[in-house]
Amino acid sequence: MRTALSPSTKKSTKTKGTNSALSIQPEFLPDLSAVVVTDTMVSCTFEDGRSISFPITWSIKLAEATQEQRQAFEFNAHFIFWDSIDEIIGVRNILFGKQLRWE
Repeated sequence: MRTALSPSTKKSTKTKGTNSALSIQPEFLPDLSAVVVTDTMVSCTFEDGRSISFPITWSIKLAEATQEQRQAFEFNAHFIFWDSIDEIIGVRNILFGKQLRWE
């Protein structure tokens, strides 16, 4: 199991704006602390104790990848990286849905 680095300080999780989910800055998102990839799911655990899973089919690249390629990932506090298939999935997308994009 891998462990993400945590920022030393956190501020309020809300920022000003009409859509608070879209306006949350990366430093205010919970940090990933563990990631497990199976044949069908990606399961993420966060520093605050939450666990969220999403299906491999969220990503065409993951769905088409071999099991070996799916297991060849790294992560930091805010992203999961699969270099061999050129895929990155961010915490914002995991928490709020795959359609969100970084601005």
